Amino acid sequence: METYMIWVWLIAFVIAVIVEALTQDLVSIWFAVGALITLIISNWVPMWAEFIVFSVISFMTLFLTRPLAKKLTQRAVRYTNVDEFVGRRVKTEKEISKFNAGEIKVNGIIYSAVLLENEEKTIPVGATVEIVSLKGNKIVVKEIEE
Repeated sequence: METYMIWVWLIAFVIAVIVEALTQDLVSIWFAVGALITLIISNWVPMWAEFIVFSVISFMTLFLTRPLAKKLTQRAVRYTNVDEFVGRRVKTEKEISKFNAGEIKVNGIIYSAVLLENEEKTIPVGATVEIVSLKGNKIVVKEIEE
């Protein structure tokens, strides 16, 4: 029984925990578990068995818990209706000019609308516009020639 192996497994454990603490994703916690269990049993098993225990425990925890861990730590994706609006053509409800926001109606809701930055003209009420993007709380539109 090699007493220096206790230090090897302790160092492996500490390094795995430090790497885990420095990353945003679960990358080395599985090896920290394997190193910790191997550290605990290292006084009672031969050195070759320690490597087998470390490998088996690390990969078992990796394959058995990673899917669950990924599911629990996955960031929730927030979908907005902006993607649905882009490219859509609607009629203006209030005149839109370079310096004054107008209004458009999308799905029965009135939104503030502004022109693309390079457009100089005024878009009258009832004109057809295409939604280009969202800028703050306003919808950016461009006029469509009919």
